[in-house]
Amino acid sequence: MSQVSFSSNEAVSLEKTVNNEQKPVETAIENIDSVYEIEKCTQWIKIHDFHKVCLQFPNYLLPDSSEVASRLEDKLGENVYILGDTAYESCCIDYIAAAHLNADAIIHFGPVCFSQTSASIPYLNIYEKHDLNVVKLKHAIEGLRNDKLIILVDTPYIHVLDSIEEAIKDQNVQIFRADKTESLPVKHKLVFVGDPGRKLMNIFLSFQPQKLYWFTNSLEEYVMDTVVLKKRNYLMEKIRDSRTIGIIIGTLGVKNYLNLIDRMKKVISASRKKYYIISVGRPTVAKLANFPELDVYLMITCAMSEIYDSRDFYQPIATPFDVEMALNHGSTDIKFSYDYNRYFEHCGRIEDKEGSRCEGDVSLLTNRIRGADGIEDSGGGVNGNNQIMLRSDGTLALNTSYGAGFLADRTWKGLEQNLGGTDVEKAAEGRSGLAQKYDSENR
Repeated sequence: MSQVSFSSNEAVSLEKTVNNEQKPVETAIENIDSVYEIEKCTQWIKIHDFHKVCLQFPNYLLPDSSEVASRLEDKLGENVYILGDTAYESCCIDYIAAAHLNADAIIHFGPVCFSQTSASIPYLNIYEKHDLNVVKLKHAIEGLRNDKLIILVDTPYIHVLDSIEEAIKDQNVQIFRADKTESLPVKHKLVFVGDPGRKLMNIFLSFQPQKLYWFTNSLEEYVMDTVVLKKRNYLMEKIRDSRTIGIIIGTLGVKNYLNLIDRMKKVISASRKKYYIISVGRPTVAKLANFPELDVYLMITCAMSEIYDSRDFYQPIATPFDVEMALNHGSTDIKFSYDYNRYFEHCGRIEDKEGSRCEGDVSLLTNRIRGADGIEDSGGGVNGNNQIMLRSDGTLALNTSYGAGFLADRTWKGLEQNLGGTDVEKAAEGRSGLAQKYDSENR
């Protein structure tokens, strides 16, 4: 029998991309005024009589930030402030950081997610400016003009919108901007002028076009990755199996995020599960690894966040849609979207399972029987206060499924005060010098 190797090829680790963030961009000095629309920003500030303005840049545009700020200050005669490191996603308006300065307004540079913002502070979006071959676009859509066609222009190409409208004059073609989609018809053929990615997927899920194409240099038809929808089924099953769910706050700038958190708390509680609300700034693997008692991470964030696709976290990351569909049978008609505001108002009534007794089912992941409370049945039942477990043989045991019990079972519980166990001594002089070699150490 040949030997089976279970180790992975070392090339997988060597070739793995650790940081796939966009490379820093440094714009030529002579193009700063046009690329960042300095004159438009200046007029906007003066018209509204703003005196304390914050400039928000994504990380890869920070090399240009000091030059942009300097030119605005020269024109305004007042200081402007750069928001270098946003608390969460850089595509969202960081009004929390601006509030620390008591700012009057924010100018946001770079990509935006167009999630409905909860910001109460005035803001102005200045988009990137990419080159586009308008003639090539015109020829690419020639075969699609027989039916009603919609062209949706992404923000980096809005600066050539007039050229697109001039080149494509057809009564069967409607042209929309990506930042103004309120009146965008659904279930039409749609050409998205922009790069493929999460934004294109959100368009497909939100507007359900008959066919969706994308164009940058050539016309390509978009095909929805079925893995995304299959993953929803896996996560729903994982949520039903879970005992403890962590509600991770990944945004403070998207509309209804507080209302959504309240609803998730009610949905989870109605299913007789435990939840914890965790706010650790921008979520990372190291931060969330401090909560090993969590079975699932429920991420509350904007629609453009790439964290949902990450496989580095120790527990699966679910969307509010997954929790709603897994635990609340009253919400069966909503459609999946990474933008929770698309379905939040259409969620059904929360069905309270407390006190009811329904038939258990079998987990498709573990093949174990789940009880009526959604927790896998391990031969014991949990009483109402979730502290004492009644085993099948009639004995009692401490339930360690939740936070306090989980902490009690840990071998290390953190720093302890040890009150009364240490003798009281007078203060004495400690060590001095550098940590490399203290003065009291032998030289």
